[in-house]
Amino acid sequence: MYVFLALLLLGVLIMAHEAGHFWAARASGIEVQEFAMGMGPLLAKWKSKKGTQFSVRLLPVGGFCQFYGEDEDAADPRAFNNQPVRKRIFTVLSGPAMNFIVALLVVVLYMSVLGLQTVVPRVEDVEPNAAQAGLMEGDVLLRVGSMEIETTDDVLGAIAGSAGEDVVLRILRAGEEMDITITPFYDEELSRYRVGFTFAQERVRVPLAQSAPFSVQYNIESVRLIVETLKNLIFKGEGAADVTGPVGTVYVIQEVTQQGGVDIYLELLALISVNLGVMNLLPIPGLDGSRLLFLLVEGIRRKPIRRELEGAIHGAGFILLMGLMLLLTYKDIMQIFMR
Repeated sequence: MYVFLALLLLGVLIMAHEAGHFWAARASGIEVQEFAMGMGPLLAKWKSKKGTQFSVRLLPVGGFCQFYGEDEDAADPRAFNNQPVRKRIFTVLSGPAMNFIVALLVVVLYMSVLGLQTVVPRVEDVEPNAAQAGLMEGDVLLRVGSMEIETTDDVLGAIAGSAGEDVVLRILRAGEEMDITITPFYDEELSRYRVGFTFAQERVRVPLAQSAPFSVQYNIESVRLIVETLKNLIFKGEGAADVTGPVGTVYVIQEVTQQGGVDIYLELLALISVNLGVMNLLPIPGLDGSRLLFLLVEGIRRKPIRRELEGAIHGAGFILLMGLMLLLTYKDIMQIFMR
């Protein structure tokens, strides 16, 4: 099941990326010859009324949008290279942009719809010391002494600072308020006073006005960390041993999802989506960043670089990327077996 969830995560993000290209191309009047889900040998295909072939391919590790007239000269006005530079830039940029949009939406929906797993001032488990004083599971803590409780830190701070003196807790139980007096004891392992109970956890929904700005800041920080990691990898060689391919990524996703559940799964969804957006903007032949570079040069020169040369560069880059993917896949499989 967890392997399926990992494949689903990657599949959704890759398809979102390609959908960004697809919708932008349609809006720009560019004909999309094929929208592929997966890579490698063809498994199934069907054609839309507008002539686009939708296909499912054997390897669930990628996808692509093939535009008409992408690496060649064609007289048809629907050809990619016959569109203005601005429209082509918009189409190429829309793939990575979609990954950033997905990441933003995932964080907002996670916080505002599902809610954050939050520790709340309600009693979950009761140890003998607290039970003897009369505290029960489900009691809601209202006050410590005369201090109103806003967060669980208020309770912990008051008990830790009690120096062993009795603490009066105002609680709500079955709709009625009551006071319970508890004598804290010193926990040698934790090096602080406590009374012997644990707080409950529940999901708390964050208002959209707070989750949206947080999502923007969170994803900007994710971009910064990814760029910093890439810089250290390229110039210092740091983290080269940790680079993984699709198999390693799936393995990591299913491992951490099994341990952390839906919260870590959604966090990975946002992080990997940002990662895909950043990686595709790198000026490496075969990636969107390389096409953007050629388009910027064309815009500055007012004429394109020879189509055959550009096509050959992109093709060679794609072959090298597939070779690197195969090497990383072999490395991932060997490491999994060694574990």
